[in-house]
Amino acid sequence: MSKLLKRALKIAIWPAIVMIAAKILGILGINALYGLDYYIDNQIQGIYSVQICYSEPSSAILVNSLSDIIMITALALPTFYFTSKTLLYQTSFQNPRTIVKITELNILKWITKKGTTFLQIFIWSSFLITSSAITVAHSIQGNAYNWVGITAIIVGILTIWGTIKTYQLETDKIYPRENIYY
Repeated sequence: MSKLLKRALKIAIWPAIVMIAAKILGILGINALYGLDYYIDNQIQGIYSVQICYSEPSSAILVNSLSDIIMITALALPTFYFTSKTLLYQTSFQNPRTIVKITELNILKWITKKGTTFLQIFIWSSFLITSSAITVAHSIQGNAYNWVGITAIIVGILTIWGTIKTYQLETDKIYPRENIYY
């Protein structure tokens, strides 16, 4: 196995854990918070043999919507943190005003290259975009509220934009644009 693949798999463990844990804890937390009546059923016919069933369809929509939002939030916070940290680090080399603003906000120690790579941003973004797509599918199918799907679309678009911008900055280090130097 190549070093890049090993590193990618090592990085992908945490977003997978966060995604699954946030969804499960969201379901359990919403059930406990609202005191919903549910039961666990074991059906052999579907893809998933163990299912959580609700007596009312509105309860299932509520739980699915809020657990999707919790999952997207749990994935979005680290993704946007890594992306903004890298973008600020790269822009501080090109624009002295960025360094002044960073110093004024007293976050100069926060802006380092340590701990963020494009591969890490790409993997976290992939998990966030996948979960956003699943959430949009839930909204289209009527299994979640429409505002949850709209929120997922917005988060997905911002994630794609941040990943592309980070990729552009990374490639500018390797192949600098000529108009910068003239």
